[in-house]
Amino acid sequence: MPPLPRLPTMAEGVPRLVIFGDSHYACLKQAQIRRLVDLSSVEAEYWGHVGGRFRYLEFRDGAIHPTDDFTAHRFAKFNEKGRLFLPAADFDVILVAGARTYLARSFLGLLRCHAHGPFVSRGLQRRILTDHLHGQTGFRLGRCLAATGGPQVLLSPIAFYTESDAGRAEMTPDMAQIAPDIVPQLWEEVARITEDAGMTLIPQPPDSISDWLWTKVDHAVPDHLAKQDFEHHNASYGALVLAAALARIRAMPGPFGQLALRGPAAAGNMPLI
Repeated sequence: MPPLPRLPTMAEGVPRLVIFGDSHYACLKQAQIRRLVDLSSVEAEYWGHVGGRFRYLEFRDGAIHPTDDFTAHRFAKFNEKGRLFLPAADFDVILVAGARTYLARSFLGLLRCHAHGPFVSRGLQRRILTDHLHGQTGFRLGRCLAATGGPQVLLSPIAFYTESDAGRAEMTPDMAQIAPDIVPQLWEEVARITEDAGMTLIPQPPDSISDWLWTKVDHAVPDHLAKQDFEHHNASYGALVLAAALARIRAMPGPFGQLALRGPAAAGNMPLI
């Protein structure tokens, strides 16, 4: 297969994109490596590491900084330019991918509460989700990046756990009955909370979801049963997230909507190889 064509430099309007995340961003990078999605129309790089290192990150002076040299060099090792820190001003778009931002347990817990009766108002539901999101490192860092007023910040939370018999056993018949009404409400609330924080939500692609609160096994990592890894996902899932992010960039006002993504007009038409 011939190499994908490169577009002109940023001076001619190509958005500078950085994908910032924990181990969950690996599926996005694998999607690019395997050419499941075409990123040639953006200047893309990655800055991330395993989630444990997120305890040693802080935001100051318009950038995410590691708090110690070891962490800085670990992040730099997996970045194309060897960046020791991540300045918001260097990018037009920042995709916060995974980054210790979980939704699965809060969604399941709220659905369980609703199944027990009308005890959770929309206001309380929003407060629970707001506190949950603001308590997570990646969300807080994304909010700080957005507050600089420079890049557009997109948030793609960690996907639901891969479907399994044990997981589905947590869904009682009463929960399953109300899930079609409640789960869309939860996504709407998360989108509003994310917008209030200055970011744009990239929700989990609907086609990847099974029974409202799990990820289809098609997107599991290889040998996930043997590894008991129901949390991480494969390149096919990463391709869905990247396609959604590129569609968001295309929809942005200003020059990027016209210059950023030459080629397919809709995310569903992104070339999947």
